[in-house]
Amino acid sequence: MTIKTFVLGDLLNNCYLIFNKRSRKAILIDAPPINNGFSDFIDKERLEISFIALTHAHFDHIGSLNRLAAPFYVHKSELDFLSDAKLNGSSFFSMPLIVKREALTYEEGVPLSFESHRIDVIDTPGHTPGSVSLRLNNWLFSGDALFFNSIGRTDIPLASEETLIKSIKEKLFKLPPETIVYPGHGPATTIGREKELNPFLQ
Repeated sequence: MTIKTFVLGDLLNNCYLIFNKRSRKAILIDAPPINNGFSDFIDKERLEISFIALTHAHFDHIGSLNRLAAPFYVHKSELDFLSDAKLNGSSFFSMPLIVKREALTYEEGVPLSFESHRIDVIDTPGHTPGSVSLRLNNWLFSGDALFFNSIGRTDIPLASEETLIKSIKEKLFKLPPETIVYPGHGPATTIGREKELNPFLQ
């Protein structure tokens, strides 16, 4: 299993492409606006995206959903974000984004599967009500919950700093310290590193 990181969009979102070089099957974690580099890589490697898994539904994480054909998953609490430009934040940038495709939903305790690998859905609300983190083997895709030396913004509608910190401490910090954290923005880190050094979580 291989992971390729793309940094996409004006807000420099991390988009994670996970793929099997033998089967040429892939999944995508979050879907910011794609560029030619992303499309060229997909074509060069002859990859087929099986599905897209969203950590949450803010505009910078869903910008390419209307362009991509693969089915996508989002937490049921985020469904309204897809059709409401104020909730997903795009209206504040004068570029209202409405996702015109139907979503699949997931919930904690009901894992996804890719190439015989289990993907655990972990509820980590706080940045948004339906934010999730996704665990595949030793990889954790934390969206905008946990960052290197930081946490997600909570000065936005429907966000809660108290809820976010509780999510991180009670859910993510129970994972093995060597778990690699791949956040929605910025560099990768580990659970152990953030548990020990993240100034927002001491």
